[in-house]
Amino acid sequence: MTFILVTNEDVNIVENDLMRNLILIMKIWKKTTYMVAIYLFLLEFRPLEPFMTAYLIGPDANLSLKEVATTIEYLKTYASLLTSVLMFMTADYFLYKPNIIFLTVCPCVSYFLMIGAPSVTQLRVSAFGIGAIYSGNMIALCYLYAKIDDVEQYQMATGIVTAAIQLGKVVGDFSAQIIVSATGGIYTILPYCNIFSLLLAIIWACLFPSIKQKNDPCENSSLLKHGVDNETKNIEQNRNTIKIDKEYKTEIFFSKEIWMNFKSSYSNPIVLKKSLWYIVGMGAYILVLSNINVLYSYVIKIPGNHDVLSNGLAESMVTLSGAAGAYLIGKVNCDWARYGDVFTAFCSIVMGTLMMSCYFYHKLKFIYLAYILFGLICQMHFVVIYAEIAKQLKKQCYSLIIEFNFFGSLIVVTILTLILIQYNIMYITIPGRFLFIGGLFLMLGIIFLFVCIYDIRKK
Repeated sequence: MTFILVTNEDVNIVENDLMRNLILIMKIWKKTTYMVAIYLFLLEFRPLEPFMTAYLIGPDANLSLKEVATTIEYLKTYASLLTSVLMFMTADYFLYKPNIIFLTVCPCVSYFLMIGAPSVTQLRVSAFGIGAIYSGNMIALCYLYAKIDDVEQYQMATGIVTAAIQLGKVVGDFSAQIIVSATGGIYTILPYCNIFSLLLAIIWACLFPSIKQKNDPCENSSLLKHGVDNETKNIEQNRNTIKIDKEYKTEIFFSKEIWMNFKSSYSNPIVLKKSLWYIVGMGAYILVLSNINVLYSYVIKIPGNHDVLSNGLAESMVTLSGAAGAYLIGKVNCDWARYGDVFTAFCSIVMGTLMMSCYFYHKLKFIYLAYILFGLICQMHFVVIYAEIAKQLKKQCYSLIIEFNFFGSLIVVTILTLILIQYNIMYITIPGRFLFIGGLFLMLGIIFLFVCIYDIRKK
C-alpha cells in the first residue's frame, strides 16, 4: 500500500491555483459582457429612429405618408423575417462574429443611401437593409453566451447588456430631440449621426475575440461512453481536431445536424416552455410598441379631452425604467428552475392587466403610467427568459434556438397585424387592440399558472 503525504503547503498551492483560475474566469466573462454591452449601446444609438417618418415625408426624402406606412414598413418586416431565417441557419456555423459585423454593415450602408436627395429605389433598398438590424441584438446575445463558460453568469450578463440596449435608445432619443430643437425642425443631420454610431459599432465588433470551434466531450467522447482510458486514441483525436472541425463545418448543411440540434433543444421542457412564451410574448410586445403612439393620438381626439402629448418624456421613462429593471434583475440570485414559472405567470398577468386597462382610460397620464410599468416588468422578464433558455442549450445551438424564437415572434406579429390592423376582420377599435394584446399576456399568465399547479401536484 502506498501512502501520499500532503502538506499544508501543497494545499495552499492548490487553493491559490483555484483562486487564480476563478478570478481569471470572472475577468473573462465581465470583459466579454462589457464589450458586447458597448457594441449594443452603439447599435441602438440611432437618433434618426424617433423622427424616421418625419424625415421620409419631409423635403429630404419627399415620400407620401401612405408610401411610408405601407411600402417602407412592409419591406422592413420582410427583411426582418428573411434575416432571422439566415441567422438561425448560419450564425452557429460562422460562430457569430462575422454575422454581427454583417448585421451592422447592412444598416450602415442603408442609412448612407438615405442621405442627400435619395430616390425611391434607394429608400426601398435602405428600408430592406434597416430591417436586418433587428437581428443584431439576438446574435450579439448568442455571441455573449458562447463566450461565457459559467452558465450561472448568464443572468447577470444578460441584465447588463439589456440595460445597455435601453440606455442606447434613450440617449439616441434625447440626442435626436436636442438636434431637432437646435436646428429648428431640420432632420437632415440625423442620418449622419446613425452612420457615425454604426461605424463605431463596426470597428468595435471587429475587435471581438473570435470563438473557437469546440466539440462537446460529453456527447462525442468514446472514453466516457465505454469507460476506457485509451491515451493513444486521445492523442490521435487531438491531432485530427482541425481536420474534423473543417469536415464538420463543410458538411453541416448537408446533414441532419441542424435538425438534430433543433429537436434535442426543444425536447428540453424548460426550453420549450420559455420559447413558447417568448414567441407569443415578444410578438405582443412588438405590437404594443408599434401601436402605442396611435393610441395616444386617438385619446387626445376624444371630445372633452384637453391633454397635451408628452410622448418623448413617456418613452424616455419607459426606456430608463426598463434599463434599471433589467440591470437589477440580473443581480437577483434565485432558483429560477424552481420559481421561474411562477415568476413568468405573475409577470404575464400583471402585463396583461396593464395593457387591458389602457382600453378603459381616457386620460393620457394613466396610459403613460401603465406603459411605463409595462416596460419595466417586460424588460425584467425578458432577461430571465433569455438567460434560462441559454442555460439549457448546447454551445452550437444558441442562434438556432434564440433566433428561431425571434423569427416565430415576427410571424406572430405579421399574422396579428393582418388580422387586427390591415384587414381588421374582427372590427377592433384602436383601444380594442390593447384589450386584445393584454388578453394574450393574460392567457399566457393563466397557462403558466396551471403549469405551476400541475408541477406542484406532480411533486
